[in-house]
Amino acid sequence: MEFEVAISFFIGGKNMRHIGEKIILVLCIAVFGIAAMNLVEIGKEYYDGQKEYEELKEYTEEEPNGQQDDPAESKAEEKTIDFAELRKINEDIVAWIQIPGIGVDYPVVQGEDNEYYLHHTFQKEANKAGSIFLDYRNRADFTEQRVIIYGHNMKDGSMFSNLKKYQNNAFRREFGIAYLYLPEKTLQLEIVACERVSMRDKAYVLEYNMTCDWPEEIILSTCSSSSDMRLILRCRVAEVKCLEFDN
Repeated sequence: MEFEVAISFFIGGKNMRHIGEKIILVLCIAVFGIAAMNLVEIGKEYYDGQKEYEELKEYTEEEPNGQQDDPAESKAEEKTIDFAELRKINEDIVAWIQIPGIGVDYPVVQGEDNEYYLHHTFQKEANKAGSIFLDYRNRADFTEQRVIIYGHNMKDGSMFSNLKKYQNNAFRREFGIAYLYLPEKTLQLEIVACERVSMRDKAYVLEYNMTCDWPEEIILSTCSSSSDMRLILRCRVAEVKCLEFDN
């Protein structure tokens, strides 16, 4: 009798182990499935964001200005932005930024705070890519001493992800030109420094910002690997080109 009980216990224990192994297997499959779905969703979000911003370039036009020594720079200087049509899509547009050296080519918006466009695209779609946006404390016409523009450090290389390349001084010297297109003028920018700073750094102070014809300093800001640190480019206005309009 005792032998039969022992055999039953052994068989029952073995079955329990099989059941436990099956439960663990099912749980592993479920976790893997959820992770795979999340990756697919993230990938789709990246794709949707890139697709939207690529389509927005239809509202820009680039024409060589005849300076063929540097085609990328020549085209940038003659870039035309159809702000009227872009405002029909999003009236928050204030500028268009182009950094030829790293492929940055995006509209710039300004919200009522610095949160909304962290998580919404130009067409106001919820997306991790967000938008390139002007600090809500700045004037929309860029007539202050210091202007701050933000963009995400995306893993797919989009938005402001490649600002980090300017930590290399040789790269900055070769590709240190950016362009900020406004409705009435174009600002050619010289990238003078790339720095890692605290999110509480004085670079973000705008309380005593004075009004002027164009900014003395333009800060391009993105996040870094540390949650309380930011990567910034300090830019100065090297040239201003006022646009001519037909009467």
